[in-house]
Amino acid sequence: MKLLFNIILLFVTLNVYGSEITFTSLKIKAFPQEYDLFLNKNIQKPVQVTNNIREYLIPTNSDMFYLRSKGFHDKYIFLKQFSNLDYLELKMEQVESSLIYTDILETGSQPKSVEFSENGEYFAVALLNGEGIEIYSLKKMERIYSLSPPSEWSKKKGFVETVFFKTRNELWVSQMTTGMIHVFDTRTWKYKLSFDSGGSWPKVITLNKNEDTAYISNWTSKNISVIKTSDYSIIKTIPVNGIPRGMAISPEQNFLYVGNFTSGDINKIDLEKNALIKNIDLGNGALRHVVVSTKNRKLYISDMYHGTVSVLDLKTDTVERSFYAGSNINTIKLSTDEKKLYISSRGRNNEEGYLQKGPEFGKIYVYDTVLKKITDWTWGGNQPTGLAVSSDGSTVAFSDFLDHRVEIYHLQPYGEMAVLPTD
Repeated sequence: MKLLFNIILLFVTLNVYGSEITFTSLKIKAFPQEYDLFLNKNIQKPVQVTNNIREYLIPTNSDMFYLRSKGFHDKYIFLKQFSNLDYLELKMEQVESSLIYTDILETGSQPKSVEFSENGEYFAVALLNGEGIEIYSLKKMERIYSLSPPSEWSKKKGFVETVFFKTRNELWVSQMTTGMIHVFDTRTWKYKLSFDSGGSWPKVITLNKNEDTAYISNWTSKNISVIKTSDYSIIKTIPVNGIPRGMAISPEQNFLYVGNFTSGDINKIDLEKNALIKNIDLGNGALRHVVVSTKNRKLYISDMYHGTVSVLDLKTDTVERSFYAGSNINTIKLSTDEKKLYISSRGRNNEEGYLQKGPEFGKIYVYDTVLKKITDWTWGGNQPTGLAVSSDGSTVAFSDFLDHRVEIYHLQPYGEMAVLPTD
C-alpha cells in the first residue's frame, strides 16, 4: 500500500480547463526547519513529512521556487540546475551574520582537513578516502592540483592532516594507514619524499616557531614523535596516557600541550627535555583539537564527546571556563588577531553510524574571545569537519565530510546574534 502511494505521488496528472498539468514528487531536507516553500508566490503545503524531510508535489513545468524563513535570506532554487530532481538538501543563510557565503567547491572523497598556505592564496584538503591531497586556488575558486605520493602508499588512502611551512617551501601530510608523512614542494607542487612518522596512525603535525622541529601525534601507538625537519629524522618518541590528537605549543616555545582523545587529559610535554611532565585532568571527554592564544596565554580545547570548548589558563594550567557549542565538535581555529575562535560542529550522528548522514546539518560557530560568548553561526552541510582561517582573516573554509566538498565564507563586521546557545 505504501509503495502504491509513493508511485501515485511520483507522477500526478490533473486536467485543468482541458490542459494537463503533470506533477512530480520532490523531497527536501532543509535548515532551518521552520520555512515556507513558495511557488508562483503561493505557499505550497507538503503532502508528507518524515523526520526532517518534507515531500512536495511540484508541477513539472515549474522553473523556480524559493524557501523563506524569518531571519534568513530567501533561498531560490532554479530547477534547471538539477538533472535528477527528486531530493534536495538545502540550507539558508542568516541575514545578520559576519559569515558571508561565497562558494562551494567539490572535493574528493571524505575531505578530512583544510589548511591555508601562509600567503592565503591556496588551501590544501586532505582526503581520508582518497589518494592524497588537493590544492585549491582561493582567487580562482577551483582545484588546481591533485597531489599523491607514490602508488605503494597512495592506494592505501587515509590522508588526515596537513601543514604548510613558512620557510622551507614544503607541505607535509600525514597518512594514518601507512604511518608515513609525505612531503611536497610548494614551489612546484611536486612530490618530494616520504618518511616514517615514528608511530602508527599519525594524525596532527605541529611545528615550532623556527620550523626546525615538528611534533606528530600518533593515534594507535599513543605517542608523540619529535622530528628534526632538516633531515626528517626521528629525535624521540614520547608516550602519553591515551590516544593523542590535537597539539599546540606554548607562546614561549617551551611546552607542548596535547589533547588526549581517550583519557580526557591535556598532556603537557617539556620541549627541552622532550618528556611528559604533567597530565592536566579535564574530566571524562574526547579532546580533539587544541589551539593557543599567544596574546592572552590561553589554550582552547575542543571536546567532541561533550560538544564543548574549554579555556585553559597557561599561567596556572587550570580551566578558566568551558562552554557548550554543539554536537560533535571537531576543529577549532583562532583568527589572526585572536579575537574570534571558529568552531566546526558535525551535528548529531546517524543512529547507524557516523559514516551515514545524520538527522541535521552541522554548524560553524564564532566565539568572541573578548566577550567570552558565541556571537555568530552558520549552517554547514553533512558533518563539517576540517576548518581553516586565512592569514589575513578574510576567509573561512571548511569541509563537509560526507558531502565531499569545501565551503568558502568571507568575513565582515557584524552585530551580535539574537538567539545563541548558552554556556
